[in-house]
Amino acid sequence: MKYYLFLLFFFGNFFTHLSSENVKTTEVETENILLWEGEINAIFKEKGRIRIIVPADPDWTGVTFAEVKEKILTEKNFPIRQKITKKVIGDFEVLEVLLENILGKKKDDIRFQIVLNGKITLRNRKAISKISNDFYISKFRKEITYIDPSSFFKETRTQPPKLFIHPKDKKEMVFVPGGIFLHGQGKYGDSDDYNPAFENPDFSNLMDIPSFYIDKYEVTNREYDRFLRETGNKPPFYWEGSEIPPGKEDHPVIHLTYREVEAYAVWSGKQIPTEFEWEKAARGKGIKETKNRQDRYDFEMNTIRYPFGNQFDPVLCNSAESGYNDTVSVYELSAKGASPYGAIGMCGNAAEWTSSWYLPYKDHKFTSPMAGKTLKVIRGGSYLDKGRRSTVYYRTYGGLPNLREDRKAGFRLIKYYNPN
Repeated sequence: MKYYLFLLFFFGNFFTHLSSENVKTTEVETENILLWEGEINAIFKEKGRIRIIVPADPDWTGVTFAEVKEKILTEKNFPIRQKITKKVIGDFEVLEVLLENILGKKKDDIRFQIVLNGKITLRNRKAISKISNDFYISKFRKEITYIDPSSFFKETRTQPPKLFIHPKDKKEMVFVPGGIFLHGQGKYGDSDDYNPAFENPDFSNLMDIPSFYIDKYEVTNREYDRFLRETGNKPPFYWEGSEIPPGKEDHPVIHLTYREVEAYAVWSGKQIPTEFEWEKAARGKGIKETKNRQDRYDFEMNTIRYPFGNQFDPVLCNSAESGYNDTVSVYELSAKGASPYGAIGMCGNAAEWTSSWYLPYKDHKFTSPMAGKTLKVIRGGSYLDKGRRSTVYYRTYGGLPNLREDRKAGFRLIKYYNPN
């Protein structure tokens, strides 16, 4: 269903000229600078109104109304966002641009009072009843904030490969870039995965994680067998003596204790991921920061429930709903179920150990007799778990009676990225 919307705003000098001529670079960082935004003041079944006031910017050059109109009609579509979460709930399509007034007396301070006629297409049709001044549209421009200085001294710089073969265990690993990310969930306050800052993220409560590689697939029985043969460690109890169950060579190894996983990590020269490293690899960054005109940052949430999106699909996640009632080969899992960074099988199949202690998140009042530095967090769900227990943020734990005896999960490992 489509709704007509009328926007009224004052438009300052429109274009920004930003140049990086003659700069050959392999690393450029940019920020989105807010040019204007406007709240929705009213909306009706067939029409609505937004008022936007755009202040003049000294970096802009003078333009005519005809140029402003052409620029708006060329861009045409603008996302409608919720103020608090920055989530996109629909799109505004410009159909007509009308000049109401010209403000400002100086050539470099001309502002146009403009009305835009257009229509709204909502992502969720029910959201029309919720639209109020909590929703807005906006316009940004990109500005270069950092250029890799090495580009001035050499033509190229080696970038981290997206796929890496580890020299010890020969496993494929995918790259997860460092930086901030949003963890947990913000809806169920009595759950151990509740993050009190989830709906109000800022740099003080977002996790900042260095770059790393993570195993593309869970460690398999075949790969674990090589470790056992080189170290003399004992095989999992479900193996037939010292032999892998027939046909399960490429299934993820399961029923391991944390200490057994730790031993494999030492042998391979890799690390057990923290639960936050695991979660970022599974869900992506989940947040986008944008610098506004007051030199502060706005944060737009873009979170997902599963590595492949928000809609659960038993074809993409080997959970109880899939009906296998067992692990499957890691190489039979659909690539469509990959995480944003390309990791496979982070939903279901085998639950995975992390190195994090089972503790509540910062400022969470969640209490549990199990919480503390005795149990380790386990992530990802297994073939026995329902889909709701296989989300990117769901937490469970292992280590009872201790980390040497609780055969609770499988695993995948990480390797921190060192550019040197």
